[in-house]
Amino acid sequence: MPGKFIMTENVVKVRAKPITPTSGPISRPFFSMLVLIAVALAAFLGYQYLSGKKGLFNAPNTETNGAAGKVIKVPAGGDLQAAIDRAVGGDTIELAAGATYKGTFQLRNKPGEQFITIRTSAADSALPAADTRLDYKKYAAVLPKLIPVDKGSPALRAVDGAHHYRFIGIEFGPTVQGMYNVIELGTTEETSLDQLPHHIEFDRVAVLGDPKYGQRRGIAANGRFIRIVNSYIADIKKDDEESAAIGIWATDGPVEIINNYLEAAGENILFGGSPNAMKLVATQCVIRGNHLNKPPEWRGTKWNVKNFLEIKSGRLIKIDSNLFTNNWQMAQEGAGILFRVGSDSGPQAVVEDIEFTNNIVRGSSSAVNLFGGEGEGGRNVTIRNNIFDDISSKKYGGRGFFFMTTAFDNVTIENNTVINDGSISIAYGDPTRRLTFRNNIVFNNAYGFMGDNVGPGKIALATYFPGAVITNNVIIGGKASDYGTANFYPSNVSQIGFVDAAGGNFRLAESSSLLRKGVGGKSIGAVLDPATVGGK
Repeated sequence: MPGKFIMTENVVKVRAKPITPTSGPISRPFFSMLVLIAVALAAFLGYQYLSGKKGLFNAPNTETNGAAGKVIKVPAGGDLQAAIDRAVGGDTIELAAGATYKGTFQLRNKPGEQFITIRTSAADSALPAADTRLDYKKYAAVLPKLIPVDKGSPALRAVDGAHHYRFIGIEFGPTVQGMYNVIELGTTEETSLDQLPHHIEFDRVAVLGDPKYGQRRGIAANGRFIRIVNSYIADIKKDDEESAAIGIWATDGPVEIINNYLEAAGENILFGGSPNAMKLVATQCVIRGNHLNKPPEWRGTKWNVKNFLEIKSGRLIKIDSNLFTNNWQMAQEGAGILFRVGSDSGPQAVVEDIEFTNNIVRGSSSAVNLFGGEGEGGRNVTIRNNIFDDISSKKYGGRGFFFMTTAFDNVTIENNTVINDGSISIAYGDPTRRLTFRNNIVFNNAYGFMGDNVGPGKIALATYFPGAVITNNVIIGGKASDYGTANFYPSNVSQIGFVDAAGGNFRLAESSSLLRKGVGGKSIGAVLDPATVGGK
């Protein structure tokens, strides 16, 4: 041959002597044929590149040394999987801003505890500041896009104990026809904890479903030490099955979900609901400063709507300072928050040691459902200092209740402000024991505390809440004969003295006669500034 191949790590180069139609034994017709073949090959490779298929010669990855490790640049058309396979802890993989990378990319189990960072090539100044939520419309152009091409496959998969990966400024999904998971951490079939992926972080990323087909699930977060922060997950919706922006059911945790916009039809966040081989229970998880939303334009469509947050199995979970908006009766009754032990999570399923604090739930059929009648049961739930606003059966279907309950133990509900048009509580089945209900502002409406098959008031409390402590509440329209003299019974909401109820500020004004009438001289109702809720 007139030249020889030289192999490099990223690209094949050809070094050759020049060929002309008059040099050596090559004839002019044969040379013309070679030219035609070269033109055809170039056209073919151009088509492969433009169509996103892998050609014979991919754009080469490049590599430079940084203070903390290598910087591996993967240009449009480059081999992202090769970069992941070659990277070691401390390295940064930069993807071309706005470029599309097609396939299912797998994270590898590598030695060490330094993070491999996979990020956009856009400068930090072109992204939201650290600890600031991604505004997708504003920043979409600088996000590299990881798009799966095989039916049923995710954009990103982490198995076999893959660990210490961080993603910054990346867009994921959707899958083909919205099947399964955009991001898949774990398999649910692991038989030892060291097989679970761990220490994986998503910061200022976007996870998107298909506008037409929707998406079954955004992130299946079945790993340990998982962080999802400052991100945007949207268009997670299905008409033939449940959908969830984030699903967690095959890990013992911890998982942090902080300062995200989460949009899903079924459940915006779901714990449990499916079994796992090791019978794990998600533990020590935090959900803080998020906005969980269902777009109102989905109402009346085919998308299968259920609730904002459902914990079917989990313990030591803190849900703090989140904003929940827009939920209606459809596939379920429309309760926004479900702490519901589900045997579909496995026999180990339990809901215990849950704190729901400083949140706003606005625009929902009903507020909270507590069900402890399956698995290992439900116990130790605190619902404190929350605003439940516009909880309405008239507007959103359902029954408009504050909380429905059965078979729970040790429930504390205090310092909540509830604007609803249904019952305070609907109780049924086995009793809820050790209920403490104090310092709340609620509407009695037609039935107040209502007991299945027994009616409202004292008999409902005696039957379904034995030994309950109900004190220092403002029960608008209620009666001392039902709930005792340790509560307050204004006849209408104007007697309470909110700072600005019409503007959504339900704190008691300094002029309110109820300001410090709670237990121990505390205020009654939620002491909550709406500006501090739902992140930024």
